[in-house]
Amino acid sequence: MKSGYKCSAKRIAAIGVMLCMLVLTCLTVTSVLNTKAEESIGQGHVNYDVTGLRIRKGPTTNSSIITTVSGGFKFDIYEETTDDDGDTWYGIGFYLNGSYERGYIYGGYITVDKRNDYEPDADFEEYLDSQGFPDSYKDGLRQLHAQYPNWVFVADHNGKDWSDVLDNQNVIGRSLTYGSAVSSWKSVADGCYDWETGEYTQLDSGGWVQASSALVEYALDPRNFLNADNIFMFENLSFDGSLQDESGLESMVDGTFMENSSHNLSYEGNDYTYITGLLLAGQKSGVSPYHLASRILQEQGNSGYGSSISGTQSGYWGYYNYYNIGAYASGGLTAVQNGLRYASRTDSETLRPWNTRMKSIVGGAIYLGKSYINRGQNTLYYEKFDMTGRGHQYMTNVLAPRSESVKSAQGYSDSNKNNIAFIFRIPVYENMPENVCEIPTGNGSPNNRLASLYVEDYSITPTFSYYTTEYSLIVDYETSSVYVGGSTLDSSADVSGLGYHDLSVGSNDITITVTADNGDNQDYTITVVRQDKEPDPTPEPDPEPDVAYPGFSTTLSVDEDEKYISGLTVSGYVQDVLDKIDNYNGAYSKILNKNGNEKDGLVGTGDILITYNSSGEEVSRYEIVIYGDVNGDGEIDLFDFAQIKRSILGIADPSGVYWKAADCNRDGELDLFDFAKVKRYILGIGSINQ
Repeated sequence: MKSGYKCSAKRIAAIGVMLCMLVLTCLTVTSVLNTKAEESIGQGHVNYDVTGLRIRKGPTTNSSIITTVSGGFKFDIYEETTDDDGDTWYGIGFYLNGSYERGYIYGGYITVDKRNDYEPDADFEEYLDSQGFPDSYKDGLRQLHAQYPNWVFVADHNGKDWSDVLDNQNVIGRSLTYGSAVSSWKSVADGCYDWETGEYTQLDSGGWVQASSALVEYALDPRNFLNADNIFMFENLSFDGSLQDESGLESMVDGTFMENSSHNLSYEGNDYTYITGLLLAGQKSGVSPYHLASRILQEQGNSGYGSSISGTQSGYWGYYNYYNIGAYASGGLTAVQNGLRYASRTDSETLRPWNTRMKSIVGGAIYLGKSYINRGQNTLYYEKFDMTGRGHQYMTNVLAPRSESVKSAQGYSDSNKNNIAFIFRIPVYENMPENVCEIPTGNGSPNNRLASLYVEDYSITPTFSYYTTEYSLIVDYETSSVYVGGSTLDSSADVSGLGYHDLSVGSNDITITVTADNGDNQDYTITVVRQDKEPDPTPEPDPEPDVAYPGFSTTLSVDEDEKYISGLTVSGYVQDVLDKIDNYNGAYSKILNKNGNEKDGLVGTGDILITYNSSGEEVSRYEIVIYGDVNGDGEIDLFDFAQIKRSILGIADPSGVYWKAADCNRDGELDLFDFAKVKRYILGIGSINQ
């Protein structure tokens, strides 16, 4: 197959691998300084799912151990060699407790990140430009081209905006990670984390929780996976009998439950092994058998411990679901139960019910081909990150393409990799970040919320909630300082900003910062308005007979007992309200915000209407209520919808006029009727009487 560009003859053997995590805590790793005796030929790192990998004094397992390292450990490469068994070893340089050391590391568990001896290939550079690959993609592709000059890299300009795709993948339940992951991998968004208990919300059986936005960004960014193993997440997954054979499958299943299984794999009168059975499934479905093997190992584990293929699950005896199709927790059933329920139904096209192992393997493959691979989702990457517009994804594990791509890469022999023109479709998004999105590594509690916050001798507005981060308070001129107290929800968090604060006349912002154990910060702000000193009293002039007072339009509703005013137009401006007041013979009115400053723009709940007579004397002061505008921004939208929902759930407690605004139907309770009123208003199918 023609590659579309002239190939160079240079080939460099390398080992690719997976992603970035943490350097062993017992090691001190710094950037390479001028302590190296010679120039390295490249750089690499230990695969991110590896622990306890030994660095030895020589390229053999009989050599003494210098130290052990884990996933993410970085090093310089000085030499590539093989042992008597033909296994690859690398001579490396690394920092150990501040000292630069030399040793050897087994190549099967490391990734070569960069070869320093790469020689520019003018033809390949021209090809990269013609494909429209951004500069941030090119270095990884150059390294791959140097290793495998026959490989073809196609820029898939899918027309999707990076931010839109990221938001789509951050929908709760769409991108998951395992519950035991470091805290920076797990989301603390609403509905994903309980701040009071410190527990993450389990979204699927087995402890799976919502992935953090930072982890989703990392997994979504194709530039993180331009190495010799992970590049296979971009490989076309269609069946190709010229590439995929028994020897490749043997390599993939080596050491797994599918290597030498006693399972009954009879089908249509013939007996199969897992290897021959997967080849048959690939032929019948049009799906790569390597991909099928990788998918089974991903879903059922190398030891085949998955309950979906035991055949002994209570209520579903004798049913199998090797690819966990339809396996998600819902309707009171676990993911396994729903998957086997799917397997037990009848569908001749996909060979259901899957009451034999081979019917599940072959029929499930047909389903994958029909539903995903033969409909445009024909790479591991696109099976997770669907770009077809159907909102259709096979896997929720956000790192599944990363792990499955390694299995796929292992399925091909070195000879195949070196001689076959594999084609890889690599996504390119609109408005991508300039820099590669690195994997988050922080750990420790993410809890950066306050359990309490108060100003001594005063009441802050609104009532404290650890979800609410902005508060206000008005004090008189005589108050020159206030004491701010509070405590954190999590004892491991640090807090700054508590204590005494001096006040200037006017507005004073006091910021309290909570720093979680993992380093994440959350600011709480109290705006304290210190009133100006009142002028010395002067003798009151005799009242003139024509002193006038403002009068209100009949469209406004005034509660003289509780001193609030309603009946205003939603999304109305200050002047709109003032126009409803009859100011005659010198009388006038003003509208202030909750901090006591005269305002313009939209009028919202919590603003203050003050009326004056013609002599400039304050006649009345009212708080403004706009029913449905719970957050006081003058509009009724999803923010208010969320506020009412949180109140009903007992995690927020609006007070004063904000409570009145939330009580949309004015029955004296905050309940689902108010929730429904705001929802119907936002959807344009209902109204809220003011």
